[in-house]
Amino acid sequence: MAAATVVEREIETHRRLISRLNREIFGVDKTHRSRYIREFNAEFRRFRRVATAEKVLDRAAKADVVYFGDYHPLDSSQDWALRLMRDLTARGRQVVLALEMIYVHQQEHLDRWMQGSMTEEEFLDAIDYRSEWGFNWASFRRLFAQAKDPFIPIFGIDSEPREHLRLIRRRDRLAARRIATIRRFFPKHTILVVVGESHLASNHLPAAVRAAIGEPFRETVIVQNVDEIYWELLRAGREDAEAVEIDRTRFCLVTTSPLLKYQAYRDIIDVWADGEEGDRHTPFVHDAIKSILSFLDAGGPKRTVTIRSGWRETIGGALPEVRFRKTYRAFAAHLRSRRIPPREILRAGERLASGGAAYVPAENAVLVTEFRSQAALREAARFVVHALRDDLGGKRPPRRGPADAFYRAVIDEALICLAVETVNPAGECGGAAPSAGHPGKRGAGSGRGIRGAGFEKPAIERLVRYHALRERSAPAVPRMTRPLRRLFALGPRPRLALERALGARLAAGLHRLAHEGRLTPDGVASLYAERLDGSGEAARFYFELAGRVRTGRGRRGASFPA
Repeated sequence: MAAATVVEREIETHRRLISRLNREIFGVDKTHRSRYIREFNAEFRRFRRVATAEKVLDRAAKADVVYFGDYHPLDSSQDWALRLMRDLTARGRQVVLALEMIYVHQQEHLDRWMQGSMTEEEFLDAIDYRSEWGFNWASFRRLFAQAKDPFIPIFGIDSEPREHLRLIRRRDRLAARRIATIRRFFPKHTILVVVGESHLASNHLPAAVRAAIGEPFRETVIVQNVDEIYWELLRAGREDAEAVEIDRTRFCLVTTSPLLKYQAYRDIIDVWADGEEGDRHTPFVHDAIKSILSFLDAGGPKRTVTIRSGWRETIGGALPEVRFRKTYRAFAAHLRSRRIPPREILRAGERLASGGAAYVPAENAVLVTEFRSQAALREAARFVVHALRDDLGGKRPPRRGPADAFYRAVIDEALICLAVETVNPAGECGGAAPSAGHPGKRGAGSGRGIRGAGFEKPAIERLVRYHALRERSAPAVPRMTRPLRRLFALGPRPRLALERALGARLAAGLHRLAHEGRLTPDGVASLYAERLDGSGEAARFYFELAGRVRTGRGRRGASFPA
């Protein structure tokens, strides 16, 4: 069935890329083969039902001990630990934080730093943070900052050695004794235990804590982004799920794809090997491009494209340069000196302001001021959109009228969303406005992610609703009325926000058709080859796609568009 083909192709692509990443990762770290890790994986393979983040928070608020499975290299994992801390205190619960990252024997140093009698650098040196833990301190530091107001006691619970899993069950027992002691001193508090996810199989740390406490108490276990659960959600078309319920007391959050999770692990290994000064941005962007290409194009990185002076090069040999600066101003002067059109410079500036990254086709370069994985993924997808229509650096874009320029940009945003979803279906693409008119569940009607960069979100939503009405009222390309022409003449900020919103809305509908079997993988790939350089072509193609999405036209399994 074609619907299964699209989903299974996504899963197959992810598994293949993850297998390659695991060979890189576990050439260094062999622990994934241990019985301890296998026990965790065996328990967290299936789920009872899809759940909301609110339900997870409700259950946590009723527990005496909340176990939070932290995936240490992933900053978004610590985002959720912070959310738990804030939500529990907002609900009136007193909280104690129990951290694996701090050894029990380092408690004195932690107390002195939290009391202000030791500087942050002295604290990190005293606990030998870079050697003993080594994950992104800026992300973990937020837990300690949150614990200062309102005050949350923090205790280290781990013991040495961490290097090997041979003694990990002993570490669980010693951590359990520490947690039992904390409970005796803070009997009315919720103990939030932040540990690596593998500790949370039922016969690992939770069993040791139950034995150490020796009396009934309420517990909740929260893990994140488990591979097999993610694949099941993808097959069910529920990659938009915030969480799933494993059983009455155990949940799995869904915040990112397994591929990005393992990339974060590989990235931290690179940092350990090369130091903080190593370039982490380029490998991420290039890996993202290769991941997207492996789904969209059978030729992948070996496909050839035209670069400067008509020279042909493989996409793999034409990957964009990744340039990092601390501010956009450092890039702007260079772009002006290269005679990049002012509108393109403004577009790059807006993307840098909102996401910290921007791909500039004329330079064939990704500019980065602040590395955020989802924004970097979008700009990697932007490169793929230009590469697959053979439109890389140095080529002057064709002159288009206002309508064609607008709809070419909207189509590009839709293609970027579709490409991003092949790597991280759980991520937010760019948001569509409420009541936008497409029945797709992904992005449509959510309003999530719309950023007007100074232009009010409700105004963008009204424009999207107006455009949806125009789409429904015309059989083909509608007459370019004065209100419609005003959309094409919007200033750079609101226009960019509107293009992203309409693009995300179109992508949501195309994604739905693909999962219903009305758009095959080859049909998806064919969208990326459309250059739309002729007069009126971009506008006609947009309204054709929008019409097919709205009506669901096309037989099941068709390679669409015909």
